[in-house]
Amino acid sequence: MKLSRVHKMLAGVLIILTGIGLFLDSLHIISFGLFDLWPMVLVYFGVRLWGQNKRIGGGILFGLGIIIALEMWFGIGIDDLFQLVIPILFVYFGFRLIRGKTREKEPRVGKKFTPGEGEASAGAAMREEQDVPGPMSEDPAKILEKENTAILHHGKSLPKDSRSSLIGDFHLTSGRFELSHLQVWHGIGDVVIDLSRAMLMQEEAQLTVEGWIGDVTIYVPVDLPVSVSADLSVGDLEVFSNRQGGINRSIMIRSDHYDLAVHKVNLHISLLVGDIKVKYI
Repeated sequence: MKLSRVHKMLAGVLIILTGIGLFLDSLHIISFGLFDLWPMVLVYFGVRLWGQNKRIGGGILFGLGIIIALEMWFGIGIDDLFQLVIPILFVYFGFRLIRGKTREKEPRVGKKFTPGEGEASAGAAMREEQDVPGPMSEDPAKILEKENTAILHHGKSLPKDSRSSLIGDFHLTSGRFELSHLQVWHGIGDVVIDLSRAMLMQEEAQLTVEGWIGDVTIYVPVDLPVSVSADLSVGDLEVFSNRQGGINRSIMIRSDHYDLAVHKVNLHISLLVGDIKVKYI
């Protein structure tokens, strides 16, 4: 059975922890045995089930493994967890109330841009300025581009799109998608985005990818100007023809004539452990 990058990294972390534990046990600093790591088996299979969209079974195994590990390693029982979780829940829901109240007072210029309502309002704004009837037989792609231009000229920015996942892969490779300000966060898993499938909704589109463990791969058309800023704690970093490896690596690259380009993408990638690849296609 072929293991994915995430599974290999989890197995590697488990082996490293085993070696550190046995080494410290040989120095009589801690008491450690191989049996002490068996809760991580539950965590591992929980992660695998979660990645296969079996969220209930995966969540149960993952949570059970964490609870047993905390009890065995740190002496933190379920009662102690409740004493920690309840104050955190109070803080969380209080923050949600404050944040929700603030959003209610904000103007509605950031309303979600949907193909029906957003395009209709933008088209109405253009027709009101030009005082001509809306186009009936024009190319839909040109209509959409004109309507987005009208929105920008009226001082409204397109909404920020946010995607997040604790465990699992995120792919934007098969169909067309709109890109104005996309933020992707993943805990454990791989991210693959093909910018040749993107429809840029503003002059400078923003793409931010952040994560903990996994690989991030971005495919860029050769004729698309991009500004790339990448930060990696541990792993390999490859941006076009520039390759780096090791610890705490970072790179910033900008295409020629980026500032003069009509359509461009500002790309920022931040990852703790894994590989970052930005390639031309």
